[in-house]
Amino acid sequence: MHNYPLLLVIDTRLGEKMNKRIKGYARVSTREQAINSQAFEQQKARLREAGATEIIEDVQTGKKDTRPGLLKIMSLVQKKEVDEVVITRIDRLGRSVPIIRKNIDIFQKSGINLRALDQMIDLSTSQGMFAVNLLASLAELEVDMLSERTRHGKQHRRNQKIACESYPWGYTVVDSKYKLDHRPFLCLLESKPPNYLELYKEEDFKKLPGLTIAEIARDCIELFFNQKGVTRAVRLMFKKYGLGKTSSKKNGNDKIFHWSPSGFQRWLNNPVLQGHTVYSKYISVGKEGKRGPNDPANWVVHHNTHPDERLITDEDVEKIKEIISFNSRLGQKTFNRDPNISDIYREYTYQNKLVFCGECGSKCMPKSAGVSRRGRKIRLYFGCRYSHQGCSNRKSVQRVKIEDAIIKALVERSRNLDQSTTQSAGIPPKSERLIKLEVELESLNSFPGFNPDIERLKQERFQQIQEEKNPFSSNLIMRKTAEEIFRLGNDLTLWYTLSNDAKVEIFPKLVEKVIIRNGEIEAVILVKTGDN
Repeated sequence: MHNYPLLLVIDTRLGEKMNKRIKGYARVSTREQAINSQAFEQQKARLREAGATEIIEDVQTGKKDTRPGLLKIMSLVQKKEVDEVVITRIDRLGRSVPIIRKNIDIFQKSGINLRALDQMIDLSTSQGMFAVNLLASLAELEVDMLSERTRHGKQHRRNQKIACESYPWGYTVVDSKYKLDHRPFLCLLESKPPNYLELYKEEDFKKLPGLTIAEIARDCIELFFNQKGVTRAVRLMFKKYGLGKTSSKKNGNDKIFHWSPSGFQRWLNNPVLQGHTVYSKYISVGKEGKRGPNDPANWVVHHNTHPDERLITDEDVEKIKEIISFNSRLGQKTFNRDPNISDIYREYTYQNKLVFCGECGSKCMPKSAGVSRRGRKIRLYFGCRYSHQGCSNRKSVQRVKIEDAIIKALVERSRNLDQSTTQSAGIPPKSERLIKLEVELESLNSFPGFNPDIERLKQERFQQIQEEKNPFSSNLIMRKTAEEIFRLGNDLTLWYTLSNDAKVEIFPKLVEKVIIRNGEIEAVILVKTGDN
């Protein structure tokens, strides 16, 4: 018996094929295509069947060359860390000739093969390069034709004043019109009923204690009014509704309840919430045609297209503008950070932008003295910002003295108006609302016998009458004119008992400026009304 040496024959070509580094690249244009369509999964399945061991994907338009997946795959090609890249069609690389041409050049310089499953692509031949250029031109033509159809469709919608396909949170589109979205969305734990387990399979949402999307949207507006600022309102929303961070693309169609402060401010200023339809909020900018926000002055707004579906009133709009404008002028340092104080604003915040130098005419800046950490009370002042830069007005004035002078001037104006009214017309006329409330209360008082519901209505009307008589009621102050507040503000005590937040709302409506010079208050100039 002979022992013959064992001869091994190895096919090196098989080893090369097995070790070949093949990457796949898949792309769809929108998130909806990725989630709600089988096309994306089919695309990736074909790439795996073609030998791709890893698939890099993008969910972005092909007109952009900054797609994360594309940048990654082209980086691998440049570094020669891949032997072949597989795609289904050449337009997966891009939807414009320059983008496709640039990427093809990288493949050629790196010596890496590109394989398109639906097209006969061979980069090593002139015929293959001609095919690439032809297909790229066709892809770009297809995009241009699609864009043209889209533009025509949008123009038709604008001509018909039809609601946009993308709508803000709180709304939906029904029969091409904006409608408040009354679909149930969530239920707060604090509102959970005792029998919640019995309602687990309940199909009638009206029996559930949940909040609709429109109700939550309105609540977010109320949070903004209560917090008097965008950032603080968003912070409270996160806490109240248990929101978490999300990295997904967000718009009204996604029904993702999440806001950044800047996004919430844009939402508050959206004309759709006011009952209007708006177009041209975004425009194409730059050479690549990327969409960016348009100047609100250039928006195309059609008013009162859905007046019965408003989230905010005209009064709300003005209040939102005032709060945002006021906060933008003052900055974050004017807000209260003490959790034991209910006011949003710090003491004397209202004086910012009201105090001027009597020497150079510039706005004065807040100053302070004392160190609170050591137990000493900080003294707050206003002084000329140029006191050491050419202005001779070196002495500052304490803010408490400025407040005393303002209140003194307000009381004097009020009493002068009262005297003028008494001499000319007797008792000041009552408002129509006050007259109506007093008539209703008188009617309720004449009701015979005792009825709990009637007594409750009496209390409500009495409280409403007191609020109507009080010009400093937070619910009424935005509806009062400066003259109305002047006439009813002749009580010195009322002015001093106002909260910091109330002073921020009231005083800027009444005071035009305060002039200081050499440590003294030179003048308090009040706004002019019809009687002066």
